[in-house]
Amino acid sequence: MKSITLQQIREHSPSPHHYKLAVKLFRGRARIAVTDKAALSVATLFDWNWLAKRVLPDFEWKAYDEATAPALKAYDEAVAPALKAYDEAVAPAWKVYAEAVAPALKAHDEAVAPARKAYAEARALAFARAYRRSK
Repeated sequence: MKSITLQQIREHSPSPHHYKLAVKLFRGRARIAVTDKAALSVATLFDWNWLAKRVLPDFEWKAYDEATAPALKAYDEAVAPALKAYDEAVAPAWKVYAEAVAPALKAHDEAVAPARKAYAEARALAFARAYRRSK
């Protein structure tokens, strides 16, 4: 029986969020058997795409991607009406918000522009000089 360890997941530098999810899944166990039953029991508790991209070989990633494509299409179609309704419901609030913060955003952008330009110029010069020195 093939299993996966928390260490294997840790080796792929998960975000703190993904790592917390993995720790929760392992519940103190050193390894988890990778069975259909085990996967289904935690199906909604982890980002399987994230893990699949990192631990599956290329040919298996392709098979995984092909196997999940119909479910992704069905999901997208199922949530589209709710997403549209949400976007329509919050649009007026976002408009008011954008209008309210516009003056502050403009003042901020104007205030930081000189520092942003100086930093960009310093990075550009440092790169140009380092690149010319490199072989």
